[in-house]
Amino acid sequence: MTPETYMRRYHGPDQVFEGESCPLTAEEVFPVSTAEERTCGCTLPDNDTDDCCCKGSMAEALQLLCGETIGALVDFDAFFFLTDALALGSPLSVPGTDTDNIGTPAASLRRFAPCNCDLLDVAGTAYFAIPNQGNVALEAVDQLSLCAVKAVAFQLAPAAEGEDTETVYRRAVRAIRRAIQAEGGSTGACGVCQAHCDCDDCCCASGILTELSTRNLSRTATLTVGPLVLQNVTVLGSIGSVLVLVSEELNRVYLVCANAVEALG
Repeated sequence: MTPETYMRRYHGPDQVFEGESCPLTAEEVFPVSTAEERTCGCTLPDNDTDDCCCKGSMAEALQLLCGETIGALVDFDAFFFLTDALALGSPLSVPGTDTDNIGTPAASLRRFAPCNCDLLDVAGTAYFAIPNQGNVALEAVDQLSLCAVKAVAFQLAPAAEGEDTETVYRRAVRAIRRAIQAEGGSTGACGVCQAHCDCDDCCCASGILTELSTRNLSRTATLTVGPLVLQNVTVLGSIGSVLVLVSEELNRVYLVCANAVEALG
């Protein structure tokens, strides 16, 4: 499928194919292999006025992966996405003593859909988000609504020759923390939601952000997001209303909508 055919099919016959209004062509994928800074090819939305309380913040968080430094440390074929009804990339198990109940993330993140941040181009199998069932909802998913995404998890890239997994983890944590600070996100300050809020109702999440960033010196957290359970993960900070957490044990990063957090352990 050519870029022109793609744009006509998914964005209408009058869609612009070239020029500054649509800088990303249909063949380009998310982890662009170039020495220059990656571009996701979309304009971040202003503070949302609908029910998508996490869309803008999740778009900002995912755009951190477009940078050359962080992007080189991410396995873009080992992603997991959670919505209210679906688990894309891995079925969920019954929570036990493990760090999470995801399994092995196997979805691919390719890019934002051309010219907007409303859709993510992905590849993977969607399961019903019911622990320990593994029933397939859709065998092959090509696009995912960013408005519906409540949490994202992804693996860090395998260690290169002569490098161990612990080194990759430390490099990724350092790069993500720096990116959060550069984006003006929170690494422990209170009240970030009042300064950056995706919609009028999302600031109920400010209590969650404050609690997780100041509750203890170890900065570890146990929480639930619907059927997803994260135990003893490390809180790196937040981008708007999205929490950024990591697990050294699994070499995994989590992006969680604070307003979707239901319980703290």
